[in-house]
Amino acid sequence: MAGRPNTMTPVGTTAKPEGKRGFGRTAACVLIALGAVCSVQAAELPGRLGEKLLHNYIAPAMRDFQLTADGLRGNLESWCAAPTAQGRQAVADGYAKLLQAWSGIEFLRFGPLVAANRYERINFWPDPRGIALRQVQGLLAQSGPVPDARALARNSVAVQGLPALEYVLYREGGLLEKAGTADAETARSCSYAVSVAGNLAAVGAELRLAWEEPGDYARQFAMPSPSNPLYRNEQEVAAEAMKALSTGLQFARDVKLLPMLGKDMAALNYKRAPFWRSDLSHLHMAAAVDGMLRFYQAGGYRYDDAESWMDGNFRQELERAQENFSSMPQGIQEYAPTADGYRRYRLAALLLKNAKSILDEHIAPGLGVRIGFNALDGD
Repeated sequence: MAGRPNTMTPVGTTAKPEGKRGFGRTAACVLIALGAVCSVQAAELPGRLGEKLLHNYIAPAMRDFQLTADGLRGNLESWCAAPTAQGRQAVADGYAKLLQAWSGIEFLRFGPLVAANRYERINFWPDPRGIALRQVQGLLAQSGPVPDARALARNSVAVQGLPALEYVLYREGGLLEKAGTADAETARSCSYAVSVAGNLAAVGAELRLAWEEPGDYARQFAMPSPSNPLYRNEQEVAAEAMKALSTGLQFARDVKLLPMLGKDMAALNYKRAPFWRSDLSHLHMAAAVDGMLRFYQAGGYRYDDAESWMDGNFRQELERAQENFSSMPQGIQEYAPTADGYRRYRLAALLLKNAKSILDEHIAPGLGVRIGFNALDGD
């Protein structure tokens, strides 16, 4: 997705308004060449922040993505070779598990996930011009052999990832609907689905390797130092973490929800939601919020008594948003057009906005991080 790079950077000074919440603190003032600057930090960075985030969340989440992708590949191979009702269910369950695993890492838009177009190779979405649809249809219509996972990786990113696989599995007349049909079209779709799952497993293996020590990126994230070209101190690790959360919350609201909702209920279009064909939109959005909450919790940030409300309120907004999504009926196609569905999507958008406001305006500045432009803000 085109746009400005994130410019969230750690700052030595922060300023927060005094108010009824009791923003009690002591300002430490230091002299610099241009005058006096007061440095205020309402929260304290925990020791070894990068190591905590790596071991308590990032590395296990990347490993889960790789393993679930490989598991789905195996399920598809078995089912395509000998279609059964049980095998069909294993494929459907495997896709849902893989989508959940992806939802837990999609907000980590830095380092290995954005290198080598990995993000787009996994999830080429949103796709308002239907590029993936046209390219997948074109690939399936060709007469030559279906590219295997390695060859597929050299193709367009639009045909490599989860949306392309969802289309093949769940489109009208798709693989899961034509279970057991023995014809050339089904065989070709099966081969392509196996290739996509294999490609996702290969990308997952790259992510897992990069984020597991002694991988170079994992080491630099976990052990920042002045000689480290990526992260010189824990403050820069905190800036990366806050940036990822802030952008993830904005993406969840502004890209996944608001375009679907339109200006009012009459303008609602569930086909603008992610993963609507598989009816896994609610599962995906719940898992994405849950992932951001668990990533935040993995940092173990510390607050003084006067500022502990920030931590509690941020967690509460994410917990409410996650519960709101996870308690929705699974079928977005039937539920979205209802008055209750529209109301709860609007509630989710409000909760995500509140969480982002708390993070951007209080938690991040309290940790010495200033939030600027991100990749979703455009040029």
